[in-house]
Amino acid sequence: MAGVAYREATKRFGDVTALSDLTLEIADGEFLVLVGPSGSGKTTALRLVAGLEALSAGQVLIGGRVINRVAPKDRDIAMVFQDYALYPQMTVQQNLAFALKMRKSPRAEIEQRVRRAAATLGIEELLQRKPRALSGGQRQRVALGRALVREPQVFLMDEPLSNLDAKLRVQTRSEIKRLQQQIGTTTIYVTHDQVEAMTMGDRVVVMRDGLLAQVGSPRQLYEQPADMFVAGFIGSPSMSFIPVSVTSNGNSAVALSRGELRIEPPAGAWQLPDDVIIGVRPEHARVWRDGGRMIGPISGRIEYVEMLGRETLVGVAVTDGTRLVVDADADFGHRPGDTIPVGIESGRIYLFDSKTEKALGRI
Repeated sequence: MAGVAYREATKRFGDVTALSDLTLEIADGEFLVLVGPSGSGKTTALRLVAGLEALSAGQVLIGGRVINRVAPKDRDIAMVFQDYALYPQMTVQQNLAFALKMRKSPRAEIEQRVRRAAATLGIEELLQRKPRALSGGQRQRVALGRALVREPQVFLMDEPLSNLDAKLRVQTRSEIKRLQQQIGTTTIYVTHDQVEAMTMGDRVVVMRDGLLAQVGSPRQLYEQPADMFVAGFIGSPSMSFIPVSVTSNGNSAVALSRGELRIEPPAGAWQLPDDVIIGVRPEHARVWRDGGRMIGPISGRIEYVEMLGRETLVGVAVTDGTRLVVDADADFGHRPGDTIPVGIESGRIYLFDSKTEKALGRI
């Protein structure tokens, strides 16, 4: 096992910069997730470690060794792809053993590693089947097993669950995380799904336009986003944003207002620009119930109601076409068009600079 490091890693395709000055340290045994929208540079960063793309500038290191000019086969990595990439004419056992045979590993060692990987993944009964006789989830396990038998220094996973249905995706991501914790191999995992990122990663790297937007634990990204992009990308449903004007009475009190919306946070040493954007997560906005630690009430008209079983999400238009997504009880009885009062939990309103979109804190 070994750590991975990017040192000002840059990749250009002609005039397009896919990855710019990425500097990042991945600890030995860490499960790191790269997440972001299409074109953010996350897959490019993974392919640089795999040797499938050549650096335009900077360095990539595995175990402290610069690998810029090391051939992919000599990097001691194993990659799991989105499309499984199994050999259809081979049995599961032959697929698992193929890379070891190419290395000319001893036959006894190959059989031992294949059996161990099959037992770990629960696919012992599938060893004599061919890929066409397997379900999507079983094929994904075989693809993982083929990487596992190599016992590499680093696992690279490029959106391996994208072809699975929703229920199987949840099950398989738990298996991957359990497996990684069991074997302790450094893993870099690429996904566009922020739920996968939050549930699987020891740390998560949010990418945007070829740049590292923020890196931290899932909790850090969720509770302390660096800017509006991270705040809106991490979390499902996403954070609601409302531009507001800031007024002060000359003392320590300020008010955030837009149209009929007016929020007066507790007195404090606020130093804010004239215009800010407030951000509120659904679980911090609720139907008003007199007091508690809530700021409000804010009157709004219901635009939609989404029944999710144990909870209900309500889209509430509060002013000038802006909307809050409100977390309501499962027995919420109002309908679109109704007007309801909404409160926001004190200390859970995020503030962002309207010009730079950088985070300013919470009130």
